[in-house]
Amino acid sequence: MSRKAPTIHDVALRAGVSPATASNVVNGNRPVGEESRARVLRAIAELGYRPNHLAAALRAKRSRLIGVAVPEISNPFFASLVHGLEEQAAASDYELVLVSTGEDGAAERRRIEALIDRQIEGLIVVPSRDDSFSALREKRGRALPPAVLVDRGCESPGVDTVGAECAAGAYAATRHLIELGHRDIAALTPSRHLANIRARIDGYGRALAEADLSARARVCVGGQHIDALRGAIEQDLHRADRPTAIFALTNVAALAAIKAVRALGLDIPGDVSIVGFDDFDWMCALRPYLTTVAQPVDEFASSAWRLLMQRLSGAAKEDDVRIELPCALKVRESTGPARPRLKIAAGA
Repeated sequence: MSRKAPTIHDVALRAGVSPATASNVVNGNRPVGEESRARVLRAIAELGYRPNHLAAALRAKRSRLIGVAVPEISNPFFASLVHGLEEQAAASDYELVLVSTGEDGAAERRRIEALIDRQIEGLIVVPSRDDSFSALREKRGRALPPAVLVDRGCESPGVDTVGAECAAGAYAATRHLIELGHRDIAALTPSRHLANIRARIDGYGRALAEADLSARARVCVGGQHIDALRGAIEQDLHRADRPTAIFALTNVAALAAIKAVRALGLDIPGDVSIVGFDDFDWMCALRPYLTTVAQPVDEFASSAWRLLMQRLSGAAKEDDVRIELPCALKVRESTGPARPRLKIAAGA
């Protein structure tokens, strides 16, 4: 038979104090004399007492829970964001409740509603679509806890948002390739339906236009899965006027581009230069190290957390707060001067 967990009453009995005094030592509600405090702490250690913070939170009508919804936890970008939020929560005495939505709007609604049913105090969401959170608010009649959207949906009304200056980051990456002599630069993306991706395409297009290369723009759309992305860019690499550089607009697209180029026996960057978006450890795990546009993921987490805490405390004064954080181009080994195209062997 399992031993019953000790209660605050057991602690009080062992320490020879009232339950109220023992509770004040545990929760810090009121000062307690040093002698009584020492007896209570000794009793806690002897009994192995652990306070039930959830029950205390429910009595105070506060759960100390923050819901977090991301499209795909296996994606390094979203995993890094969650890690940053966990650090913020640990420093603030909150706990996170995490759900993954699988890039599916219906699943996103169900899982966020499940979070709300758990009495979360606030939400941090990377929406599956730019308008999916607004649709949820409309469905629930705006009855949602304070929320912050990150990375996507950054023009959603009635909610604070944190995003990146994606167009500027993409512009810098494309300019870097143009300055290396590249004129045929393919942009590889899972889709065009998100505003942050369209901003990256806009930055890419602006750099090409300034170099009078608009007619040579090519955007390859490959879908969400790495194999489909790889297939899309491989088709382009088989063309006679194949690109001498690839600008991958997501970290998954960057991995797909690398796999495609290597499968065709081409050298990086000798035959094809590659620039990615996002910056993770794997990008410097194998040679050549990947040139990439780094998003400030840690600042995403800290900014989103700060905005949410301001809403929860009532300190926020503005209706909607919009934060856009700068990206940084990190030039490494995967980009080099454009060279004459190597003919791809038949069957490669």
